[in-house]
Amino acid sequence: MGSLLLATADEVGLPADPEFRAALAGYLEWGGRRARGRPAGSRRGWGSARPGTGN
Repeated sequence: MGSLLLATADEVGLPADPEFRAALAGYLEWGGRRARGRPAGSRRGWGSARPGTGN
């Protein structure tokens, strides 16, 4: 998945600077590990309201 997101970063014009890309790749890896560590269907932080619902 990380390579797809990095390819998308190219398409949307994010900086190609190696330091920026290394930081982005690290963030994507961290987020993936964090997501895989949660049970399916778990939500933390939003309570019963989902982002953008205005509730």
